Amino acid sequence: MVAAAARVVLIGASEGVRIARAARLADHYGVPRLPAVDVLIRRQPLPVDGYVIDSTPRLLDRVAGVGGLLPALAFADLVVVLRGEEWTGADEACRVLRYYEARGVLVTFLPGTPDGEIIVAIDAALRGRTVPDPPWRTGPSGP
Repeated sequence: MVAAAARVVLIGASEGVRIARAARLADHYGVPRLPAVDVLIRRQPLPVDGYVIDSTPRLLDRVAGVGGLLPALAFADLVVVLRGEEWTGADEACRVLRYYEARGVLVTFLPGTPDGEIIVAIDAALRGRTVPDPPWRTGPSGP
């Protein structure tokens, strides 16, 4: 049995912390780190073998408000929120975060949480994946 490829969205308001964490997680899982702007605005195709997308909550909410979530974000295995001191009430009110919370794939950590604790949460989400990939993800040409 082949291990599932990680599909993770990492959200945080502090750009430096978020990008560094996303890079480390992507390296751990052997998948690329993709800035959300490339995926959402520039419509960069997603790798079939998994990814770590990093974004601010406001960018995700702004794009979701226009036309809803793109499949890249809708089918994430886990959405990791790094909630630091710079987090505002407006960040918590994002429609996107409420969507992920309702799906049961949202988990919040403090920015200083060790990578190992976040990896445990991601691994549990991958083990719990019970829905097969949607047809557009399994075709020969990918997304």
